[in-house]
Amino acid sequence: MSARSLALVADIGGTNARFALRRPGVDGLERLKTLSAADYPNIDNAITTYLDWAEATPTEACFAVACPARDDQIEFTNSTWHFSRKETAAHFGWSRFETVNDFEALALGVPHVKPAGLHAIRPGTIEPMGARAVLGPGTGFGVSGLICDRHGGWVALAGEGGHVNFAPQDDLEIELLRYLQARFGRVSCERLLSGEGLVNIYEFLSVQAGKPAERPTPAEITARGLEQGERIARDALRRFCAILGSAAGDLALILGSSGGVYIGGGIVPRLLPILLDSKFEERFTNKGRLSSLLTAMPIFVILDNTLALLGAAATLNAQGDQ
Repeated sequence: MSARSLALVADIGGTNARFALRRPGVDGLERLKTLSAADYPNIDNAITTYLDWAEATPTEACFAVACPARDDQIEFTNSTWHFSRKETAAHFGWSRFETVNDFEALALGVPHVKPAGLHAIRPGTIEPMGARAVLGPGTGFGVSGLICDRHGGWVALAGEGGHVNFAPQDDLEIELLRYLQARFGRVSCERLLSGEGLVNIYEFLSVQAGKPAERPTPAEITARGLEQGERIARDALRRFCAILGSAAGDLALILGSSGGVYIGGGIVPRLLPILLDSKFEERFTNKGRLSSLLTAMPIFVILDNTLALLGAAATLNAQGDQ
């Protein structure tokens, strides 16, 4: 591979950092590798580890980051990692270094997804040029959208929609809101729709049941609910999916997502049996006088964990190869 044309792309969240290499004019990515963020004190160490493993010297890079991505200083929302774009580019000798929000990159990857990379919750009717909603819980709660431009290309929306206010939909969720307000003051959707959000829901339901305020890990809650049949864990997972349904329906209304709703992140693919057995779809559709707009809207769970990397590569491609 020509060093001049080689690019590093990355998808960096609060838990994992995925890296790959991209060559202009070649479909797909090469040398994919996932590193645990907890194993590295800073992002430079993770980058160096990957480049040593890949035996590569890229001249440009684009990172999808789980935080606002426009300024020089990148501060991760759910991680201690931070870096300066200018200093990092200079340190590694990159002539170009772009950063995009991770869900903006995920949205840009959606047009490239293959059928095997999706699980259809509801196939519905897709309008090929219709807006697409992209959201999902992981370490945080990511939100974006994909809009078709006048030339048949796609524009991804960069925002922090995961931090909008949580809107309870029944008496139990009103109590859940009050419980979390006592701890956090303002309660965003991310306080419910994330790994820690699942833990918050479980803790609340434990207290409601007269049990100690236990805080297992998200993986433990998932195992208890799916494999061990623990009632509180299963209820927490079902409630998590129901709240996700409301948030997904809200975003679909905002964007008019006739091109479909795409749910990413690291949590939901593991919860498919619960998702289908929860009130997710009922809550998604329950939008009062405008419910009919959502009844046939396609909903998919993203199974392909390389889409944000493809979106990062698409960002470089859109600006032209140097």
